[in-house]
Amino acid sequence: MLDKNELIMEGLAYTVMGIAIVFMILVIIMLVIKAMALFSSDNSDKGKKEEAVKAQEAPAEKKDNNAIIAIITAAIAAILGKSATGFRIRSYRKIQDGEWNKAGRREVLDNRI
Repeated sequence: MLDKNELIMEGLAYTVMGIAIVFMILVIIMLVIKAMALFSSDNSDKGKKEEAVKAQEAPAEKKDNNAIIAIITAAIAAILGKSATGFRIRSYRKIQDGEWNKAGRREVLDNRI
């Protein structure tokens, strides 16, 4: 019969061996995924990269802001409880460190305490 120390050492050996096997399998899976990405690259990835570069090069004033305006309009309509057809957003601008930012930070800090 095994004494306590031998049982503990055997348990530790099995634990280390199990963890090592799991990590080896994870490394193998990672390598397979990387190999699949290398061999399956197609032209759609190149097109997406080119579009991303063009989007970064475009000036901010030329970007289509209709989605942002729609989101702002929907948020204001929800807050007021009215239909969005009753008003129009004519301009907007981003405010650095505005009151919403400060209130959000304050709320996060209050929830941590």
